[in-house]
Amino acid sequence: MKKHSAMIKIAIASLNPTINDWSGQLNLIRKALDKARTQNAKLLVLPELSIGTPDAGDLYQWPQSALFAEQALSELAPLTLGLTVICGAPFRYENHLYNVAAVFHDGMLRGIVPKRYGERVTAEERWFSRWDYSKPLQQHLGAMIGAWVSDIPELENLQICVGDIVHYPDLVPGCLCVVLNNRPFVMNQYRTELKQHLALSEALGATIVRTNLLGSDDGTHVYDGGGFILNKGHIVALSPRFSFEDVVLITSEDKPAESFDPTLAHFEVSGSNPKSETDYPFAELELALCLALHDYLRRAHISRLCLALSGGRDSAMIAILAARLMAIRYPDESPEKLKDRMKDFLFCAYLPNISSSSDNTQKAALALAEHFGFSCPVIPINDMVAPNIAAIEQILGRKLTWEQDDLTLQNVQARARSTIIWTLANACDALLLTTGNLSESAVGYSTMDGDSSGCLDPIGNIPKTLVSAWLEWARNFHDIPELDLVFAQPPSAELRPIETDQQDEKDLMPYVVLDTYIDWFIVRKLSPKEVFSLAKQHLAEFYHNDDEIRRDIKKFVSRCTHSQWKRVRYANSFKVMHYDIAPDSELQWPCLQEAFPKALDEL
Repeated sequence: MKKHSAMIKIAIASLNPTINDWSGQLNLIRKALDKARTQNAKLLVLPELSIGTPDAGDLYQWPQSALFAEQALSELAPLTLGLTVICGAPFRYENHLYNVAAVFHDGMLRGIVPKRYGERVTAEERWFSRWDYSKPLQQHLGAMIGAWVSDIPELENLQICVGDIVHYPDLVPGCLCVVLNNRPFVMNQYRTELKQHLALSEALGATIVRTNLLGSDDGTHVYDGGGFILNKGHIVALSPRFSFEDVVLITSEDKPAESFDPTLAHFEVSGSNPKSETDYPFAELELALCLALHDYLRRAHISRLCLALSGGRDSAMIAILAARLMAIRYPDESPEKLKDRMKDFLFCAYLPNISSSSDNTQKAALALAEHFGFSCPVIPINDMVAPNIAAIEQILGRKLTWEQDDLTLQNVQARARSTIIWTLANACDALLLTTGNLSESAVGYSTMDGDSSGCLDPIGNIPKTLVSAWLEWARNFHDIPELDLVFAQPPSAELRPIETDQQDEKDLMPYVVLDTYIDWFIVRKLSPKEVFSLAKQHLAEFYHNDDEIRRDIKKFVSRCTHSQWKRVRYANSFKVMHYDIAPDSELQWPCLQEAFPKALDEL
């Protein structure tokens, strides 16, 4: 392991700030400063928007936000005596708000470096302006605004990049490059970016220092805290990722842990540290979701969870994540003690209808509850469903039948379950979780105010195929043999009579096919005709003829486009995939629209 070649000791800090808590944000920075001084560091690098946070959204349009940020920077300046500190913050200048790196040296603000953007307009430009780097440096409050020109003797080779490093083609070979660029967690992205920065560090013969925020500031995005210090193509130091601490600091003299993934080695004691390449994506996903759930609870000021446990895959994954969250919070406690904690943390119920629920799903639900120690009473819904049906039959003057009223009879059960689980959540002062996955959301496969009920959907951004794959991994990695009972039956809503053998993939299509269509049609934005061509090449094993492919593509496109109104109402979820179909994010379709009739006619 090669040591950092610079003359000064560098520290980088990952912070977990709360939106709109300006004093709290400054307190986190104070903690980082104290840690840096304890480690005798001379340069402390803090993340982009350590003051302000990256997901404050339209709060940045409030004039008070700029004033609070300016006050925080003025209070920070005297705290930097004896240090050089680079801190991300919003900064107002000439009636424009900029996303900047504020550079302090020995108690004084010395520079303001605005973020550089690429050619494409970004979402954050709704709040932040682009700095015109063609104009000369400006002076404000005793600091220079614009490109960083170092006047600090021990940091003569310092270059500062705010934003993606690819927007800085003028980096000088041999420089000390500080990168402030928050990147929300996406599965498998961290190591790719680390390799890219290593290659650039080697090509330039430079030291690259990058920071990242930590936690879930807005209850949607997740930041892994994955900072690093690189020197001439070698790793000098790596920040621990997904930490539950509010401030994590490393220095250029901290050697990475000996582990398959040094950034996750601190989870060894809690049993979440990956041991191999096969483990890595699943363990990383687990840690991201647990950190996000941990932050959501503390920022919502709620300490308990509630869940309708169906014995199926989706609710099983969420229940296991809740148990893993407890294990990470209390890594030194015995399994018996963790079970005791689960009794007061997760409240579940199995809600069967005698005519549609199977014994197998009940066994699976109760076995998981026994394994992890949380409560899961069995509460039949028949006595709630029957009066509703009777009342409507009296109004209509006829019997409701499965032949004529299939969806009505299914949905009344889902909504009865919703009433019970909401009541349980309220009585236990718990956050009600819903269990929809991305695949079902894409085609609106849910009952509004039924199984879609809840405050938060932890797996709402995860496709069904990944849910199943994660559970198969967790079964062995975390030794949960009870999951075999979950795997023993195909996914089913269990809303039709048992003798009909209701299965999700019969109602929809195989989940492998559905998730592939989501990728082609929604993510890659291919036309139905292009999707058909690819399906003939890659999905032929699922079909007997071309007409069946056309049928499923038309079904998918129709259900997908007609379900936007449902997605508008779905509970918030954590974004962990490289794509998202949330209507306020990456799938901003009209609430109501036709299902691409001209394009479907071309099939």
